[in-house]
Amino acid sequence: MLLCAITSRILLAETEDERAEKLVTLAAHWAAGGLDFIQIRERDLADSELLQLATRIVQAVRRSGNTTRVLVNSDPDKAAAIALQSGADGVHLPGGLDPGQLAAAITQIRRQWEFHQNPQDGPTITVSCHSVADILSARAAGATVALFAPVFEKALPGSTTLAGQGLESLAESCTAARQPAPQPALPVLALGGVTLENAAECVAAGAAGIAAIRLFLNSGEGQDWPRLLLPQGFRHVPVLPQS
Repeated sequence: MLLCAITSRILLAETEDERAEKLVTLAAHWAAGGLDFIQIRERDLADSELLQLATRIVQAVRRSGNTTRVLVNSDPDKAAAIALQSGADGVHLPGGLDPGQLAAAITQIRRQWEFHQNPQDGPTITVSCHSVADILSARAAGATVALFAPVFEKALPGSTTLAGQGLESLAESCTAARQPAPQPALPVLALGGVTLENAAECVAAGAAGIAAIRLFLNSGEGQDWPRLLLPQGFRHVPVLPQS
């Protein structure tokens, strides 16, 4: 089960200094707690500020001694440069790119990585997806992991809510990501309204794991996340979309 924490420092404290300190500390706890990915999603920061924060998070994760991968969420033309300078392991690309744009962005990111690092140690590239078509585009473009959202109803700032697409849509997307194709199967993470109570349902629907913001932000030191989210004895029963 793959686990991805997505950052949102404004939920942690009032001042920027406090937010940064708490987020860096949380990142170390997440790595120690067995998370596979940390996506730094702080899109209101200037590039220099994002680079500084990402560098601190990468250093905190490396000190944990675990294999947690740190990803930088930014515009496609900036993400790789910030990730490489900070020592991060890859990038996350937001949705909204058409298939050609996405393929070009991923190709460019891989080229930048090969120029600056060992070509055998390529970047992890995750992509936001909201439909089966998005999943197929991400797979064809060579993404590492897809984040499918929103699965469940999600509260947005301003007391509004975003309706979830449901487990059947998630299952349909996961099936498309695994169907025989020239490209390797694409792992799909469920995102949007995921909780301790429904995470196992996402895995039963075919997801390779889950991604979340608030679920992981509301945590402290010593959390064993794989054990909490997929209890021992859980039986994997696929949920198939209705025909």
